[in-house]
Amino acid sequence: MSATKNQRVILVTGANKGIGLEVIRKFAKSSSYNNDIILLGTRDLKRGQDALKQLDSPLNVHLFQLDTSSSESISHAVDEIKHKYGGQLDILINNAAIWNEGSTVNEARELLQTNYYGLKLLNEQLFPLLRENGRVVNVSSSAGPWTLYGYSNELREKYLSPSLTIEELDRLIEDYISAIETYNLKTLGYESEIPISPYSFSKVVVDILTRIQARQWSGKKNITTYAVCPGFCSTDLNYRAPGSRSPELGADSILYVVETPQNELENGEFYRDGIKKPQSFQPDIDLGNLIEHVNKSKQS
Repeated sequence: MSATKNQRVILVTGANKGIGLEVIRKFAKSSSYNNDIILLGTRDLKRGQDALKQLDSPLNVHLFQLDTSSSESISHAVDEIKHKYGGQLDILINNAAIWNEGSTVNEARELLQTNYYGLKLLNEQLFPLLRENGRVVNVSSSAGPWTLYGYSNELREKYLSPSLTIEELDRLIEDYISAIETYNLKTLGYESEIPISPYSFSKVVVDILTRIQARQWSGKKNITTYAVCPGFCSTDLNYRAPGSRSPELGADSILYVVETPQNELENGEFYRDGIKKPQSFQPDIDLGNLIEHVNKSKQS
């Protein structure tokens, strides 16, 4: 089925559970999206079908198989939008992400393949399909700005350089991965009190990618790009940590940059609960409890 001129096509990746599923649920319940085509992105079609059942199978929500760690899956997904949905997209919400220990080079590469490289490739391949005033929302985490805050001044300035290119960012990422292998992270300035640092690092580079792609695309079709922290929500990713809030609230944080008029947002910036935040700032929660919970969960 091709989308009509007045229908929006909205894709949410990693949407079969957690925050992504809550975003889809809010779309399905809101009359503002009744006429839109909502694509529920999922790696596993069985899990996607189970998610649809949880939503009572809304007629305008469609299963959409997509594994953001696979370039082949991304290419297939792009072709599906071209052939089934008229080759048009209005809103892309990059919610898919994974977590692992990240203590080895292979684990770090696996994590970054989904959380950074896959996201970057999907954005690049879908950009030609985005219509005028399209929006790209990269779901990030406050762990990114907190982590960047702990880096050395010299390293932080490299990442925050307003002229940084994607090629330069990719080289910084390769340097980071090499430093894991040589146990050289601190020497290079990668100091941080944030736990699960490779995951947190992936959010640092997603935030920086957001700024770069916003700069690249802003003059073309008036496409805007935002990074969003859904807040510290209770999900499988953080082992449903105590003190975390509901995924529904996380979805609201994401929907803020989807629904707010463009002239009230700043392209390329980082938002949390409707507030623009710096891309590097001091942690504003008690990290001690989080670190303790993560360490206990790893051992269980």
